[in-house]
Amino acid sequence: MALFQSSMAKRRETPPTAYVHGARMVSISKFTFTAAFAFATDKIEMGLLPAGARVVGARLIGRNLGGANNASLGLMSGEAGEPDNARTVGTQLFSAQAAQNAEPTATTLACLSIAPSDGHRGIGVTLSADVAAGDRDLTLVLEYIF
Repeated sequence: MALFQSSMAKRRETPPTAYVHGARMVSISKFTFTAAFAFATDKIEMGLLPAGARVVGARLIGRNLGGANNASLGLMSGEAGEPDNARTVGTQLFSAQAAQNAEPTATTLACLSIAPSDGHRGIGVTLSADVAAGDRDLTLVLEYIF
């Protein structure tokens, strides 16, 4: 079981943070498949939901994933950014949505069902099929307010 992480999840990029209540932030994080991905146990930490933020939109954009690949998107267990293979990925935003050259989008109801937290949280993805290394990627467009 392997945990892959985007640059944002590795804390090499900082997600947008508002300094005024109600400002809408848009975080864009990308993961490129530079190593093979095995569907059964692997997961990807795509980005970060900052402490105090409330999700108002989430879209996952898959490109060249190969085959009929479905994605699930949700909050991750454990500390955000921690490279721990034991962390899990939830399905709070959506489950088993087509991701091969598609843009599965979370419903407003699913987004607003995630309560703000006092700590940063990782946003993760699981896929239903293998993805070979190469010219393939996932992009998460996450919208939130404080």
